[in-house]
Amino acid sequence: MQTIETYLAQKWKETVRYTPQDEGMLIGLPYPYTVPCADGMFNEIYYWDTYFTNKGLLAAGEVQLAKDNCRNMLYLVGKFGYMPNGNLTIYLGRSQPPYLAMMVWDVYAATADGAFLAAAYPVLQKEYAFWERARMTESGLNRHFADNTAEECAKSYADFRTRVKSPFSDPVEGGRNLLAEAESGWDFTARFGGRCAHFNPIDLNSNLYRYEVLFARAERELALSDGAAWEARALRRKQRIGALCYDPESKTYRDYDFTERKRSSLYSAAMFWPYFMGVAESGEGLAPLLEKLEAPYGVLTAERTAERYQWGYPNVWAPCMYAAVVGCENYGLSAAAARLAHKYIALIEKNYEETGKLWEKYNALDGNTQSANEYATPEMMGWTAGVYTCLKQIYGNTRAGG
Repeated sequence: MQTIETYLAQKWKETVRYTPQDEGMLIGLPYPYTVPCADGMFNEIYYWDTYFTNKGLLAAGEVQLAKDNCRNMLYLVGKFGYMPNGNLTIYLGRSQPPYLAMMVWDVYAATADGAFLAAAYPVLQKEYAFWERARMTESGLNRHFADNTAEECAKSYADFRTRVKSPFSDPVEGGRNLLAEAESGWDFTARFGGRCAHFNPIDLNSNLYRYEVLFARAERELALSDGAAWEARALRRKQRIGALCYDPESKTYRDYDFTERKRSSLYSAAMFWPYFMGVAESGEGLAPLLEKLEAPYGVLTAERTAERYQWGYPNVWAPCMYAAVVGCENYGLSAAAARLAHKYIALIEKNYEETGKLWEKYNALDGNTQSANEYATPEMMGWTAGVYTCLKQIYGNTRAGG
């Protein structure tokens, strides 16, 4: 069997697409881009997947490809006013968790290309305006939603009901909430009880806080202003997250149900996002999170519930691992960060040795690919390869740190 390094170098090339013209449902993009899978399913660009893919591309020195991924997303925001879930027309009713500002900043940090940052900044503001206009709630925090027609919502309700429970008898309301859950990227999960559009997700609002922090930095970097207005926005969001999402009893941040005015009781890996994005006041909530969610082969996506959703127990997903590692590192838990990173590196290498492939998701308890599935687990590069490559570069040998 070829080494994992050789495999990754070959497979990165096989995931690159260039489709400058629209082709049926596929929306053409002006630059080459990466897709999660070399063949089979997921052969389009996907929004939040690509942030984590880019982490690996930058670690591997594929800076131009990471930059082109960003430029394609900026093109889509310019075309539609937001970044769709992916470059298929069937995805135009929803976005996905916003990461484009962070992606642009990563490329800027790697290239010092001021012209790139200057061109991207007004487009990023346009995307931010979409979240503030179309996804704001009365709580002062944002939600996921879906702008699909009633007919599309009803069809999705019929399609998804085989995979997820819904508390709604009305197919339009039920379908819109399930499509909102698809926008969250966690399709599907027990986090929202089928009522995603009624929640202010902690990961979404942590990301938007990061946008505001980076916008302040960009305005200073580009000599546009002192960034004070964006810093004030970030502070207001941080205070609102603290008031609504922070649970003083567990010392953790949680999804907030703004309809029923209560915090979720479910532990999920989304609770690492305030530490990942730097919104948490302190790192005291990390210990209880690790106690609840750390498993032999990584971080559980969520604690065990009656429903077996793929964004839940006993699965481990690349973005959740990355958020947990970086969150721990950000708040001074370097030993825990290294421990988690080495678990993920070992998990990927173990399964590569056994199967000769990388996979979309894994079992955090048994260290294999026998995960909770809503479809057959595909062979995947995407964020699996991206997070592995990035963590391997930073933390090195799987035996180090134990």
